[in-house]
Amino acid sequence: MAKHRKFSVDRFLDKFEGQEPLLRVYVAKWQGRLRVSPESLDVSGFKKFLVEGNGEAKDELVEGLYRVYDLCTERGHEDLVASCRDFDYEPDPEAKLPVECLSLKVLTENEDAFNLAYDRNRLWQADRFAIYRGKAKTQISDVSSAAGRFHAKLAEMFKEDKKSDRVVVRHYQEGSYTNFIVYHEKRTKAELTLKGTGAQTRVSPTIFRPAQQDFVSYNHQTGQVEVEARFEKEDASLRRAFAECCLGDKEFFEGPDAGNRIKLSVIADEAFDMPVGEGDAAVLTAIHFKLDKTTHKPALVVRSRNVLDTLKRMRLYGYLKTATIDSAVFRITFPDDRRGKRVEVAGTNRVKFRRTTHAEDVFRYLKNWGVLLG
Repeated sequence: MAKHRKFSVDRFLDKFEGQEPLLRVYVAKWQGRLRVSPESLDVSGFKKFLVEGNGEAKDELVEGLYRVYDLCTERGHEDLVASCRDFDYEPDPEAKLPVECLSLKVLTENEDAFNLAYDRNRLWQADRFAIYRGKAKTQISDVSSAAGRFHAKLAEMFKEDKKSDRVVVRHYQEGSYTNFIVYHEKRTKAELTLKGTGAQTRVSPTIFRPAQQDFVSYNHQTGQVEVEARFEKEDASLRRAFAECCLGDKEFFEGPDAGNRIKLSVIADEAFDMPVGEGDAAVLTAIHFKLDKTTHKPALVVRSRNVLDTLKRMRLYGYLKTATIDSAVFRITFPDDRRGKRVEVAGTNRVKFRRTTHAEDVFRYLKNWGVLLG
């Protein structure tokens, strides 16, 4: 699940020294609903307002700041620039604004571009998902109308299951993928801390944040969908609702082999290999398998810097041929990511890794190795 970072509002607002007009324009959006005058507002005045100010729109204003801060990362900056380019909108022609200022400016001036950047950023933070193959390679007809039906269906489902019909569904196109982000409107309280306005001043108004985000990513060229949800039941409900509303058949991903996308047994083949591109490297670092055909049916977990070599040296590799392999962990490194990307593959269709970078490379390698079915 995409997660929110701790919000140090002091350091965030300090970035607006010399860029106070951006704060004033942002505050002016709620003119008449906040007890503050934006015309002469500066950084210290804005901090004071967060501590002492009020008004019916204050929670909305602060929640907007949280969303702005969510994009204040290197990846978030890339998403902002890309989304602005898609809207033919140039908020920072000289590329001088720090990401904090750029993010707030885009939210204020072009909320559609901001939402696209935010949705992209949320999706790329998805780290565990289930893969299903549909009955056919089918395009979604009229994505906007389909998204409307999807939203209505989820609101109906959530009202029954979660006792709340508040849900936001947004979507965007990325090549052959149509990505849907489902923001559950169940909320959690957040607290701001401002050290610069007094001795450890704390601000605890009724400020809320979305507590859960689910993702559906559909590739019309393969008929494959990737779903991230918190629980297996929610996974099934989300998948079937998507299939019904967007593809006209709630059973689209329910065939006998729909969820059989992973073949871990290929690792037991002594010829198993993990070729990668120039400059990249891959190694198996963990494996979990069960020896079902032995007397005591042991379950073994082997972790190593190189599991394949370790199993062969310990003369355990042969046991894999009659074992049930439950999960495997690969570490794939790239020239720009020497720490490596941890990729966990489990069961028949579960994959877990941070999609922030090199997601397409990871999928391509898993398919080339025979671990992920094409």
